Amino acid sequence: MGDVIPLRQYTPTYGRIHAPASGPVAVRAYVPPEARTFADRLGLAGLRLTRRGRVVLVLLAMLFIAPMVTWGATAVASSPGEPTEVRVHAVQPGETLWGFAQQVAGPGEDVRDAVGRLQELNEMSSGTLRVGELLLLPKE
Repeated sequence: MGDVIPLRQYTPTYGRIHAPASGPVAVRAYVPPEARTFADRLGLAGLRLTRRGRVVLVLLAMLFIAPMVTWGATAVASSPGEPTEVRVHAVQPGETLWGFAQQVAGPGEDVRDAVGRLQELNEMSSGTLRVGELLLLPKE
């Protein structure tokens, strides 16, 4: 039958967790959760910050904040673009932004680029025009 140990010879061996207490045991008093501090809830109540720990904490904070500061420094407003002399035109039935772009486009310039410039000049999100809408067109 293999290795069978008779019951009278068996003595249980307890690990450290299950070993019976040899004397009085100190038990912490119950503290309600709302009375505990933040450090108690995280299990850091007995932790103390040393001088080296403070230095490391400051260096980590600087490493975290430095990219944000340099990123914010690069976000400066640029100077306004070259002023453009414009004329105001009221849109008539049948007129399209593409037609205006063909009139405005320089020699050898793609009409799509001229449409983009007109949309930017008029702060338009799409290329649709409504009859009676005032449109800014660059003077030739």
